Amino acid sequence: RSPPLRYSWLPFCCLPSIIRISQQTTSITMMSSYSKMSTVIVTTSCVASTTVLSLSFPPGIVPPTHNAFRKPLLHRSNPLRATTEKHDLFWPSSLPFSENIRSDERHDETLDEEEELLSSALDSVVKVYATHSEPDFLIPWQKLHQTTSTSSGFVLDFPGIGFRVMTNAHSVEYGSVIQVQRRGEDEKHAAVVEAVSNECDLALLRVDSLFPTQRNCEDGSMVDDSPFAMPLGSLPSLQDEVEVLGYPAGGDSLCVTKGVVSRIEMQEYAQAGERLLAVQIDAAINPGNSGGPVVNDQLEVVGVAFQGIDEGVENVGYVVPSSVVLHFLEDVRRNNGELSKGFCRLGIDCSFLENETFRKFLKLGDDSASINGNGTKRKLKRSTGVMVRRVQPTSGAFGILRSMDVILSVDGVPLGNDGKIPFRRGERVDLGGYVTSLFEGDEVHLSVWRDGKATELSFPVSPIKSLVPSHFSNEPPPYMICSGFVFTALSVPYLEAKEAWSDYYTDNVSYLLGLVNAPLKQEGDEVVVLAQVLAHRANLGYENFFDLHLLKFNGMDVRSLRHLKELIGESEGPFMTFEFAPEDGGRLVVLDRTKNDQVTKEVCSEHSIGAPERLR
Repeated sequence: RSPPLRYSWLPFCCLPSIIRISQQTTSITMMSSYSKMSTVIVTTSCVASTTVLSLSFPPGIVPPTHNAFRKPLLHRSNPLRATTEKHDLFWPSSLPFSENIRSDERHDETLDEEEELLSSALDSVVKVYATHSEPDFLIPWQKLHQTTSTSSGFVLDFPGIGFRVMTNAHSVEYGSVIQVQRRGEDEKHAAVVEAVSNECDLALLRVDSLFPTQRNCEDGSMVDDSPFAMPLGSLPSLQDEVEVLGYPAGGDSLCVTKGVVSRIEMQEYAQAGERLLAVQIDAAINPGNSGGPVVNDQLEVVGVAFQGIDEGVENVGYVVPSSVVLHFLEDVRRNNGELSKGFCRLGIDCSFLENETFRKFLKLGDDSASINGNGTKRKLKRSTGVMVRRVQPTSGAFGILRSMDVILSVDGVPLGNDGKIPFRRGERVDLGGYVTSLFEGDEVHLSVWRDGKATELSFPVSPIKSLVPSHFSNEPPPYMICSGFVFTALSVPYLEAKEAWSDYYTDNVSYLLGLVNAPLKQEGDEVVVLAQVLAHRANLGYENFFDLHLLKFNGMDVRSLRHLKELIGESEGPFMTFEFAPEDGGRLVVLDRTKNDQVTKEVCSEHSIGAPERLR
């Protein structure tokens, strides 16, 4: 009813009673299932236009509590289950630890173990806070404005490494301050990036304050305080149910989403452009989920969430499978818990042999049939494989494989005309899926069709660097300033800063974009690029030169920034000449060598540049 009398039924919500109240009420007649009809004296007072009723029960009448008529809660396998503590109707009580659970609330022993396991697993999922200080790849001596991000991670324990927090590499990229926070805690723990693999987008964090292995008790005994480490499971199968644990955008608490495995195949990892095995699930992976564990029904980690699709596709997420996670951890262990060397490749460019005429040209078996002596047909065994077009100079296959060789099998695994090999029943993956499972120094044995006959070859595999790197391993980009000319090494981040893939920019950037897939001829080679010219009276007329590929200095080929510095230091004579691509008809720049040191010093002073160079 309207004021001045307002009713609050909450204190009696659990009483099977009949109560009548009016504005003139001075007593309440209450009838309940456990007492006779009783009259309760009511006194009223008015506070802020609200009538407050004070009830006085007669002697011998015990006021009922709402717990007296509560139905027992159904037991569920949930570590956050409700309890029947005094005020849980209005505010959830604390977790029911063994020392404060009443005997009538205890679950059976098996259920308690399951809930304890689930609770421990959820507690091992942490929230990662990072402050990023990324460099400006176009002005390499500067940094961009700091940004912050949150992501997910989880605790694992790997032999030879110990307790670590695993997350995504992009979650802690160029991180100046990194902290982790456990579920249900307010404290954030400082973390240090110990190992990173941008190729598989994984990173290991060392959190010393989070992993105290032992502590002293008052009686002098030692108690093991090691955190729960989530076990790694095997590669899931199609239609297996999985759950993604993490801290996605939209809230601060732990989030659990369920899905099924819908696809397992080679995918390009966005962090470094590497093609590795990936698991696709139909559970959405949103910003903040990155680095969170993907678990099966046994609470085993079968993958790590790392990327989604931004093209309007819903309920599609990609997971780093447990096989790739184990490879990363083993690689870190072999390198004394620090750096990951990456994933091996054959280092060859191939052509598929799906065209029948192409196969006949190479004298491979075709799909024809022959007639047996009894008049029946039998299908001839067809030779399948891929043809080698180019072998990269830094590959272990260089000098062993030749152009026009046909690879028939690798380590006894037959290779199809589409470049794929058998994976599991009904599944095929690219050959790279097998090669990337090997480690540096492992030998592969190839069956090769060469000059119309089969031959056996073998060579060691290793990670192969690219001429245009996809990252600098969280290090700032290299640069060198010479008389106001700013030279840097071409990289994928440099091209991304130029928006080379989003839209047409300039002819110079389009030319540089074509060098991304060029092979590395010699270890340490770089594409040296003139990023810009800082104007000075000594370089007048060149101030509009930018994004040019430097080919030669004083007539000598330039292999890298460090090589360019050596050439400048060893040069003699009054002039310095710089020849830019294209090789035939490119631009030519001539500078005064005798004034180079003074001009460079003046330019750096004017633009507040601390050092004229930073080399790798």
